[in-house]
Amino acid sequence: MRQQVFNIVISVIIIILALFVNNLWITDKHVSCDIDIKLEQPEFLLSDKPDSNLLMEALDYYDIKHPHIVYAQAILETGHFRSRVCREYNNLFGLYDSKKRDYYRFNHWSESVVAYMNCIQYKYEPQTDYYVFLTEIGYAEDSLYIDKLKKIVNKSKNQ
Repeated sequence: MRQQVFNIVISVIIIILALFVNNLWITDKHVSCDIDIKLEQPEFLLSDKPDSNLLMEALDYYDIKHPHIVYAQAILETGHFRSRVCREYNNLFGLYDSKKRDYYRFNHWSESVVAYMNCIQYKYEPQTDYYVFLTEIGYAEDSLYIDKLKKIVNKSKNQ
């Protein structure tokens, strides 16, 4: 008789534990399904043509370091978004593919911002002056490139 009572108590405890564990597992599964999804697209993705405001929004969105300098690079490289490379290739930074001997082509201009981040800024060490960094990596062939960037940055800050 004692053995039967013991077996019943153990069975009840096992059932209660099983239900408890199962409940935790289901609850845990439910919690892991809560995902924060952004349904809104940034405004710059809706625009086929870049402008100063949309570019700054994209630079901020992609967390580009030194956005005012990178903005100045886009202005200088594209002639205020008027160059053929900008209009036909959606390339804001004159990113060049040495293997194909042509500029990179992008489906949307914001893709060139991502490419800049992945191809240029990944090399950047935060303690380095950004102008020095651009010079050290040989970003541009123009010996006056940094001076031109600084003028554009100063002009845009004063507006």
